[in-house]
Amino acid sequence: MRSSFALLAAALVVAGCSSVDTTEHCVLTRYGRIIEPRMSTGLNFTPLAKATCFSMTDKNFPEAGGKETMEAQTRDPITVVGDVGIVYAYDPATILQLFEDKRTPEAAEAEILNAVREGYRNALASWTVSQIFSADRASLSDSVRSHIQRKLGGRAIVKQVFVRDIKAPAAIEAARIEAAKQAQILDRAIKQFQIDSVNARATVIGAEAQATAKRLEAQAYSQNRELLQLRIAEAQAKGLSEACKGVTTCVIGGSVIDSWKSPR
Repeated sequence: MRSSFALLAAALVVAGCSSVDTTEHCVLTRYGRIIEPRMSTGLNFTPLAKATCFSMTDKNFPEAGGKETMEAQTRDPITVVGDVGIVYAYDPATILQLFEDKRTPEAAEAEILNAVREGYRNALASWTVSQIFSADRASLSDSVRSHIQRKLGGRAIVKQVFVRDIKAPAAIEAARIEAAKQAQILDRAIKQFQIDSVNARATVIGAEAQATAKRLEAQAYSQNRELLQLRIAEAQAKGLSEACKGVTTCVIGGSVIDSWKSPR
């Protein structure tokens, strides 16, 4: 009988205890009044009291395997659909105030997720479609994170934001893709024009250099008659060499018959 009573007493003691993990912040209340702002780690004796615990580890939204797609209007304005993921955690400095305001983790999470959605929409409202799909896209996640944190205030800390996909309406998307193709064609044309311009400039420079050389050469001949006579003599000698090439006997000023005549 005594052993049964002891077992019952032990069961009642265990039932009146709450276990607190090292990763949790638990608040103990009795009839709604806070009697312990932060419970100790381990087993706590909590008769006629309620322990409300918040996990202080990083949380993912949406949860693993989930997908959160949100509509938002851009600055254009055009409605786009985005797939967004965030990592957040409760702030140890404000968790007690969050409990006092919301009382349950579920209510706290509902407010945080609403802030995520509104922060995302506020961020997209400052971007145009062309900016979203430009090289500036890398900073879009930072913009979304900033707006979400501003909306959350001190409720939680946004650690990371992933804008995994954004889709514009089909007509806009098709026009954007076509515009991107035309931009590539224009870029290639500009580069080719630059290459052709360089080549044309090189030709002009070469022609100008050649003209300058001829002008300087003519000027030198006009100023130095001996140099001119020397060039004339060189030209005549070269012509004579070409005329007599491959001929054993070469008579300048005569004919081929002259080479057959016997000397008197």
